[in-house]
Formats: sequence, structure tokens, C-alpha cells
Amino acid sequence: MINDEEMLQFIMRNAEMGCIGINDIKPFASDTNLRKALRSQNLEYGNIYHNAYNILKNRGYTPNKVGKFVTKLSAVKTKREMKSDDSDSHIAQMMIQGNTMGVQKIAQRIRQYDGDNELVGKLADKLMSTEQANIEQMKSYL
Repeated sequence: MINDEEMLQFIMRNAEMGCIGINDIKPFASDTNLRKALRSQNLEYGNIYHNAYNILKNRGYTPNKVGKFVTKLSAVKTKREMKSDDSDSHIAQMMIQGNTMGVQKIAQRIRQYDGDNELVGKLADKLMSTEQANIEQMKSYL
């Protein structure tokens, strides 16, 4: 079982990884609408990140951000993937894979969450619905 702090840390890092992944892949997108969709998704992840961060800080916890190594590894993996196929369809496929992993992880965390804070629960649900909406949005670019 996980408590409020653990759930908030997970939500914050997951949203941060969403921003990192989008920032890594966005320069490769050639379609204007795809770039707009990625910007919109990035803003949504940013809002979730900041909400979780602020709740953690307000409760006296130290937010645990994604490390520099993970950030650099993400960029390296993205560049490697784009060398083999830099099409918008491949970008959408990569985004769908990342969002699918995000849905699976947040679903597990929600089941493990034993806190009763409505705000934390709503933020977890918001992350889940964002991941699902992002999948649907990217399908049109396959």
C-alpha cells in the first residue's frame, strides 16, 4: 500500500517524464497539428506536475524530481529511435507506447493507494485520464 506522499511523488515524476519525453521528441515532428498536440500534452503534464509538486511542498515533503541520468537517457533513446524512423507516425507510436506504460503504472498505483485525500485521488485520476486521452489523440497520426 502507498500513502499520500508516495502517490504524489509518483504522479509528479510521471508527469515530469511525460514533459521530458515530449520535449525530446517534439523537434522531430514535421506535422503542424502533431506539434500542437504535443505542446498541448506537455502543458497538461506540466499542470499535473506543478499541482503534485505544490501539494508535496505545502505538506512539508521534499519533491523527488527525475534525475539527470534518466533525462539524458531519454534523449539518447529518442535520438536512436528517430534515426531508424523519423516519421510522424513513428512519433505517434512512441508516444502511445509511453502513454500505455503510464496508464498501466498509474492504474497499479491507484489500486495500491490507501490514502483518503480527495485532492490526491483526483490528481491521480487526472493523470490517468490524461494518459488515456493522449493515446486517443495520437492514434490519428499513426
